[in-house]
Amino acid sequence: EYWDRLMAVDLKGVALCQKYALQQMKAQGNGGSIINISSVSGFRPQPDTIAYVAAKHGVIGLTKTAAVENGQYNIRVNSVAPGAIDTPMLRGALEQFGLNEETYAPQLSLLNRFGQPREIAQATLWLASDLSSYITGTVIHADAGYTSR
Repeated sequence: EYWDRLMAVDLKGVALCQKYALQQMKAQGNGGSIINISSVSGFRPQPDTIAYVAAKHGVIGLTKTAAVENGQYNIRVNSVAPGAIDTPMLRGALEQFGLNEETYAPQLSLLNRFGQPREIAQATLWLASDLSSYITGTVIHADAGYTSR
């Protein structure tokens, strides 16, 4: 049940949004930019997160395949893979496992802090803009170096 719910939201939801955005962009004929949200877990899995890792890895596959299939329409498709971002979900996990930011953030970030949601928004905004007009089929790791270890 958990697997099905997670796949429905984290993978199928992204796939459907991407599908209909691509249809609309093609119909308009002006190109466009799609930015999917994956996760560093798609590159560096943690134990006991198999469904989440599979879904986020799937988002990376959706992104790359859509980029290959839609470049001819001047549609760019990329993904942002956030690391540890200071959200209610992260705070809940910290509380659940009895962790705190001061000791746990250095394990997840070379910058020794959690990211802020606005930092993910800024990466997404850049990918949506003409400043990234030659970028497609890639994943930006907004993870303070977590996947570089």
